Amino acid sequence: MWPKTILGLLLGLLISISLIVNLNLILPMSEPALLLLGLIVAFPAWAGLVVWSYAHPDAKSAAMSLLYVLIPSLCLNTILLLMR
Repeated sequence: MWPKTILGLLLGLLISISLIVNLNLILPMSEPALLLLGLIVAFPAWAGLVVWSYAHPDAKSAAMSLLYVLIPSLCLNTILLLMR
């Protein structure tokens, strides 16, 4: 139970941050609107990812599922930042 909790908290936080960075780089909005959007979307996304980590039978499968989301999101972050 604790390994899935720690994985959900840490990897979920990284995924949440990465998704918000992707949204901020893709959407053509003003900075205050993007900040508000990030604040509104980040916490529910993070909480959902923590709950999703509990849906797996063990920590290894939870880590693999979270990494399958994190790695493409980080690649998209890199591409969008290089295109900026």
